[in-house]
Amino acid sequence: MIVINTSHILPDTPYLLDGTESSDVLELPADADPPLAPAGDITYHLSAVMAGADLIVTGSASVPLATVCARCLDDIRVPITVKNLCFHFEKVRDLEVDLTDDVREELLLAIPSCFYCSPDCKGICPVCGANLNHASCGCDRDQAEPEPDPAAPSPWDQLDALNLAPEKPAKKAPATAEKPAKKAPAKKKTAGAAETLAKKAPAKKKSGGRAPKKD
Repeated sequence: MIVINTSHILPDTPYLLDGTESSDVLELPADADPPLAPAGDITYHLSAVMAGADLIVTGSASVPLATVCARCLDDIRVPITVKNLCFHFEKVRDLEVDLTDDVREELLLAIPSCFYCSPDCKGICPVCGANLNHASCGCDRDQAEPEPDPAAPSPWDQLDALNLAPEKPAKKAPATAEKPAKKAPAKKKTAGAAETLAKKAPAKKKSGGRAPKKD
């Protein structure tokens, strides 16, 4: 572990800490792509000062890694270096401060996504696979990829045939209010024929006594 005991730091005097730490603390994945593995220990050079009860640490750290060149696929060993480390710990007077995780995090952030054996690496021949950094293969690399046949169907033709226009929703027929069925007029009750005639015929006056005499 990379540990500083703040009780050993004198006022206004930087405390220098140089050493090495096992690169196992990096915990690099075994199935990394490209392959990546530690090739040595972590080396650090640190300077610590106290600012009141706070600790300020500056310095650098580096670690060698084994990997492969992204162009020619040769095995290479590259150093990963962080030159401007700066850590601040509050209220740690007379305490031990472990810097291991902080240094580890800075080194992991400095690892690039790919590596090259040199900036002018020529890579490999796409025809025969020879490493062009070691020798010229003499292949006609301009014909490595045949030109496409203009008469051959293009895969883009299938996209042209697709109908990507959104489907319009079917129009609904306007709702029509149903007219209520007409009711047949109610038939009026009619009285019998005799009753009707009886109502229309004038009533006979009753006369009493004898009939009048004729002149």
